[in-house]
Amino acid sequence: MSEEINEPMPTVADTAVVPPPPPAPTVIQVKSEGNGRTPAWVLAGVSLGFLLPVCACGFLMVTFFFSVALAGSASPATSSGGFGDAIAIVRVEGAITHSDDAQSPLGAVSGTVINDLRVAAADDSVKAIILRVDSPGGTVTGSAQIHDALAQIEKPVVVSMAGTAASGGYYVSAPADYIFARPDTTTGSLGVVLTLYNVTELLDNVGVSVTSITSGPNKTIGNPWEPLTAEQEAILQTIADEAYDGFVQVIVDGRSLPEEEVRALADGRIYTGNQALALGLVDELGDLPDAITKAATLGGITGEPRIVEYEHLPNFSDFFTGFSSRVSKSEAEQTMELVTSLITPQIEYRYIGSGAN
Repeated sequence: MSEEINEPMPTVADTAVVPPPPPAPTVIQVKSEGNGRTPAWVLAGVSLGFLLPVCACGFLMVTFFFSVALAGSASPATSSGGFGDAIAIVRVEGAITHSDDAQSPLGAVSGTVINDLRVAAADDSVKAIILRVDSPGGTVTGSAQIHDALAQIEKPVVVSMAGTAASGGYYVSAPADYIFARPDTTTGSLGVVLTLYNVTELLDNVGVSVTSITSGPNKTIGNPWEPLTAEQEAILQTIADEAYDGFVQVIVDGRSLPEEEVRALADGRIYTGNQALALGLVDELGDLPDAITKAATLGGITGEPRIVEYEHLPNFSDFFTGFSSRVSKSEAEQTMELVTSLITPQIEYRYIGSGAN
């Protein structure tokens, strides 16, 4: 008789369903198309492509201006024409002002003109210098500085007058070895002008009064809100006379004319180029090409001369501010300059009738 094996009956706990394990995460693979670059690589490439030329240009500009700064006051030159000996053209164009700036791109700044003259004088390949003048003159100091520098140059100097070479424009021309003027050049205006303004009526109309506390009766001489006294007028006249005597002597020395004749010519009137030739103030009628031919002859140049001109590069401040410090000025700065010009007597070798600044 077989034995029965009695197995225990399964309980509810033993028959519970065990949950299956969670499914494995689905991995989605994104295939890159085209050149296989992800958006991040594309962005990096575009940025790099933009920055490289910008950085390169910036590096070149900084290197360029740094090299100019290292060059000191030397004026970079451009040349044209022949390949041998050279003639340097130094320009005095616009109103003459005095400053030590050797690289000013604006107007006839004495420091810049003098620097150009010295560079030309030191260049062994430059055999003669042309001073190209188109100026109504300007400050007494600036005119005298350019004149003195020109008088010290041992190389031949030829002046070529353009539309205007009056007052200070003639002053700087006088020591040249030879002077050309066009028939229609405006020159002369030999003399001095001291400009004063009187705004007393204007101040009365707007209800403004000015009180000056001074250490002496002539401390505010020439101010626009007080009339000149007889003593003050005499003081200013002596200053104008002194500057005038210096102007006369410059013409006497430069043109080898008698002083009495120069004083007769220097009564402030203007002359045409034709009239100036007849009076001995210029040597010949002609324009820049004629002056080049004459300078080549005086410099002993055979064949076509090489023409050298000097460039005036901006400094670092000009470069980074876009010339704003020299060209664009605030309304307040312009107002202060106007006020200063009104209260400061201006003694000048200038042809006022030209209206040039």
